Amino acid sequence: MRETAPRPPRRLFLASALAALTAGGVAALVALGAVDQPKTETFQFARGTSFANGEEARLRALLAEAATDARIAVTVIGHSGTQGDSAANVALSEARAVLVAEMADAMGIDDTRLSATGIGGASPLSKPDGTSDRAFEASLARVDVTLQVRR
Repeated sequence: MRETAPRPPRRLFLASALAALTAGGVAALVALGAVDQPKTETFQFARGTSFANGEEARLRALLAEAATDARIAVTVIGHSGTQGDSAANVALSEARAVLVAEMADAMGIDDTRLSATGIGGASPLSKPDGTSDRAFEASLARVDVTLQVRR
């Protein structure tokens, strides 16, 4: 009797095939110009609603890119640390998102292309090995700004 190698489970094969088809479909749509890849950048805060050094200028440059094209939608998600009162963290993250939204509005990006929300510490980053707790907690004070071309 001949031994055969064990076969991988059928669902693993189906999941891999579906993932490949989905990735291929998105790549084809991007190549055809029907969908553009979103561009997300992260901007750090020093404390409260004060940008870390150089971050405000970097943010203004990104928003200037969006202001020149009426097809670009801007999504702002404010984040905070995970320590302390969760309601206060949500309020702080919302204040950060609103600050960025007001900046975008002042640069000519109208409300129909702009959304902003704060999620507090609900989506923390992974802590890199060798990073102190204090440095890691400081890295959580941020906003993520995504630009997406609407068709």
